[in-house]
Amino acid sequence: MKRLVASTLMLASAIAAYSQGQINFTTRVTGSSVGTVNAPIYGPQVGDPFRQLNGAHTTNGGTVNYTGPLLAGTGFTAALYGGPANSGTLDLLSTATFRTAVNLLGYITPPATPLINVATVPVGGFGSFEMRAWDNRAGLVDTWAKVMADPTVFRGQSGVFSPPFPLGGTPPGGGTPVTPANLQGLTSFNIAPVPEPGVIALGVLGLGALLLRRRK
Repeated sequence: MKRLVASTLMLASAIAAYSQGQINFTTRVTGSSVGTVNAPIYGPQVGDPFRQLNGAHTTNGGTVNYTGPLLAGTGFTAALYGGPANSGTLDLLSTATFRTAVNLLGYITPPATPLINVATVPVGGFGSFEMRAWDNRAGLVDTWAKVMADPTVFRGQSGVFSPPFPLGGTPPGGGTPVTPANLQGLTSFNIAPVPEPGVIALGVLGLGALLLRRRK
């Protein structure tokens, strides 16, 4: 019995000594001391719908010219993956859909609580992250595994990035709270299907029409 009590106390102490770090799950942040973000996500390129692009738009100080419409509404899902910096291991942290206001198209609708715990990174530690987005087909494609299983699903990825600010939260023992980092390093990208034109040509035309209709 004493051993059980001792083991329980040791486990409780270990849990108390490790506090999960937090990241701010949003794709638009300005005027912040813990990183700025401006990363709208786009639909397929006009005239070249199979082309995958990644990087800041020319209108946002970058070199990539996106011609597809900005994603909008609940028909598209964005998922944030993260883990310890440079570990190569990324776990699903949270998902979101997209805004519909004209001046906010392409940006996600942050969760009600946008400060997301990263279970594998402690407060004050650094993390690596990746954003993935896809056409969820009215909610039927609700996981990345389903996306990967179907080459006709329009999808895109930001690529892995590591914000230069530590993850936030309250350190063990009630130390000085750390302000949660923003997703600095995240850039825009677009969604596109796996290049199998013979299989999905009609789907391309259909999604293009759908995206244009959503913008009206």
